[in-house]
Amino acid sequence: MESGTLELLMVRPVSRARLLGERTAALLLVTLVLNLAATLTVAAGVALSPDLHREVPVTGVFVAGLLGFGFSLCMTGPALAVSAVARGRAQVIGTVIAFGAIGFALNFVALAWSPASPLRYASPFHYYTPGDALADGAVPWASLALLCLIGAVGIGAAFALLARRDLAR
Repeated sequence: MESGTLELLMVRPVSRARLLGERTAALLLVTLVLNLAATLTVAAGVALSPDLHREVPVTGVFVAGLLGFGFSLCMTGPALAVSAVARGRAQVIGTVIAFGAIGFALNFVALAWSPASPLRYASPFHYYTPGDALADGAVPWASLALLCLIGAVGIGAAFALLARRDLAR
């Protein structure tokens, strides 16, 4: 509503699925490009620094980049789901910040206080371990799959929620 999309849809009808699909594709492309740019930059730095290269395998940098894309997808999916029902950008931004902050806090408390350790499984930060990926150079497939699954569920929920949303309100 804030950006005038609703008025545009009234003038030139476009299906909700197409509108969300195009925006989702653009968001995923930007996420991929940004993660790739960051990964290539770090890989170049590691390759050009003999001291770093002895400690960090370049393959570890690419694994960390892949895990970073999974984490980005994990945050993007729920953000799209919230945006499918929210009335304004502030609600979406606030919800996504809260999702990230609560996830970070859960992981922190779970690591710091042993009685709360089971809470770590509820945080995406438990599954996003770029330091381990840098050191090991091995893809943590289960963590990557879970992060991507959360993103995919969020994207699927966004399509379902937008299809049922009353645009007049």
